[in-house]
Amino acid sequence: MDLNSPVAALGPIAKRAASILKSVGVLTVKDLIFYFPYRYEDFSRRVPISQTREGESVTFVGTVEKVSSRRSFRRRMTLIEAVLSDSSGKVTALWFNQSYLLKALVKGTEYRFAGKITKSKFGTRMINPLYEPLAGVNSAYVSPFIPVYSLPKGISQYALRRLVRSCEPLMRAIPDDLPEEIRSKYGLMRLDTAVIKAHFPLTHGERDGARRRLGFDELFKVELAMAELRRLRSEKIAPAVPFDEAATKALVASLPFKLTDDQRRAAWEGLLDMKSGRPMNRLLNGDVGSGKTVVAAIMMLNAARAGFQSAFMAPTEILARQHFESLKKIFAGQPFSVALWTNSYKRAFADGREIVCANKTESAGLADDIAAGRMSVIIGTHALIEDALHFSSLALAVIDEQHRFGVKARQLLCSKGGIAGAELHLLSMTATPIPRSLALTVFGDLDLSLLRKKPKDRQVIETRIVPASRRAEAYAFARREMETGRQVFVICPLIEESEALEVVSAEEEFARLGREDFAGLPLGLLHGRMTATEKEDTMRDFLERKTMALVSTSVIEVGIDVPNATVMCITGAERFGLAQLHQFRGRVGRSEHKSYCLLMPTTDEAAEKDRLRAMVELRDGFELAEKDLFLRGPGEILGETQSGFPAFRVASLGDVELIKEAKQAADEYLLSKDSEWRSGGVTEKQILKEAGLETVHLE
Repeated sequence: MDLNSPVAALGPIAKRAASILKSVGVLTVKDLIFYFPYRYEDFSRRVPISQTREGESVTFVGTVEKVSSRRSFRRRMTLIEAVLSDSSGKVTALWFNQSYLLKALVKGTEYRFAGKITKSKFGTRMINPLYEPLAGVNSAYVSPFIPVYSLPKGISQYALRRLVRSCEPLMRAIPDDLPEEIRSKYGLMRLDTAVIKAHFPLTHGERDGARRRLGFDELFKVELAMAELRRLRSEKIAPAVPFDEAATKALVASLPFKLTDDQRRAAWEGLLDMKSGRPMNRLLNGDVGSGKTVVAAIMMLNAARAGFQSAFMAPTEILARQHFESLKKIFAGQPFSVALWTNSYKRAFADGREIVCANKTESAGLADDIAAGRMSVIIGTHALIEDALHFSSLALAVIDEQHRFGVKARQLLCSKGGIAGAELHLLSMTATPIPRSLALTVFGDLDLSLLRKKPKDRQVIETRIVPASRRAEAYAFARREMETGRQVFVICPLIEESEALEVVSAEEEFARLGREDFAGLPLGLLHGRMTATEKEDTMRDFLERKTMALVSTSVIEVGIDVPNATVMCITGAERFGLAQLHQFRGRVGRSEHKSYCLLMPTTDEAAEKDRLRAMVELRDGFELAEKDLFLRGPGEILGETQSGFPAFRVASLGDVELIKEAKQAADEYLLSKDSEWRSGGVTEKQILKEAGLETVHLE
């Protein structure tokens, strides 16, 4: 038997479990060995019986004084009761439907027991404690740290522990590919030791050391791939875009606001990248309202003035249309044209006037203008990567809310450059503040520019938690705002009413508000199942103040700009993450009017959640993102649309120091292997595949 043997080869129990484990990707012995517990029951605290406290998980050595069984007719089960004692006192242990214990527990014999202490009208007891005789300890049953695995239906924790324990001889034969100099420098366990201790640690140190080594391996693998990608891209060429100082200064001077220091720094970093002749690959990470679009506009201006095209890809038609309107104003008076290309909208802005394509012939004409290079800035959605659209001199790709696009979408856009032998400059943008530790790992192949400061005229939005019992008061306040001419957002987590989830749906709340709290006021409804035209009409009515309140799902999370809106009501607020709540809050406070964000949890108990209190206490999106990382873990920070995180089993993206060490080790390792660099023929796809990251969103 070896690491590649099927699980069924481990014996009769394994044969029965093999089909069950297959559902979680465990096919071989190696798969089973590397199927690590996600937590441990900590029974390392050993105490005399007299010192046990209610609610504590403890381990003690006790003698079985008496074992008996009785029938519980109300619950229809057999109860096994044992009186346990040591020199300090006694305690009763109780098991349900485990009649075999009448023979397994021998009167007068000492055992080690592990479990949680409970107290009730029947006295102090341990319910279903684990046990083992002091002679012949079997650590697969009771140990100071009992592993808890994510289980598929049909197998128990105990059965899985026994299977994993049976693999221990093979664990000792696992080869360790990490160079000794790296293990020594960073104080890491050998891999075989780490694997054994990850499943069955005997001390806190063993447990933590094992997870540190295994987490390092996962991070090192990703960082090595990222370092290789950076090396590969550094060997490629891209159009050298000269810095047009006069045009850039004129554009900045024409803006109705002053750039922040962060905006100036980020724009200059991008311009230097584009001037170098090497492909820019930069992530612009800015908080809500930090001004990312202007930074991108400065780069697109320089590309256009040098005779190149820029493509600006947004995740939704609403957002693409909004960027088109913004860039029309920014580029007014410039000697180049701007186009909008989505499935529903085909428009151009040239010579100070907007041209709307009303039919297929006019749309085809706009496509010809883009293909001929007569359009310098082209804004759109996924429609930009369709086969029907071509570019002649595309040098810069700007991807807004980049985490909503996969590697394939980025590569398809970048393949449309039209400049022989040259790569595109790529600027990825996100309005979702990402903790630096997360950015370093998930976006490790990009240079990072941060926009932490907001323009001075952006106001502080007052945030309040509104218990369910006071929701009517909150809506009354929102109504008063509308009666003074302001507008209101109402966010709901669902489109339709759900019996399974006790949360308010957008359609349900829209109907109720129209009858009750907002009766007599014009309301709009927006959700993801509406057609693009319906969404556009709804948003236009809201922007033109034909409707005073917009009831919506999370479709308005990113980019919607309605300066007249001053109140953001979020129903079922506890169902959203901090990053998403912060995005919602950023939809108001965009004018001189005092603005408010009202968090409306489903129940009064939910109002006490740490996440909601953090929203009240913290204003900075990056601080909130760090908090979200701590509260929820990395997989949920950017929502379900960013499901492409590396599939870590052990590593934590919140462990900043370990990430730094893995990144440093990867860079050092590649440097030491410089003469072995795979020059010629290696591709991005090959690097990603070797690292197991071909399906991960890395842009």
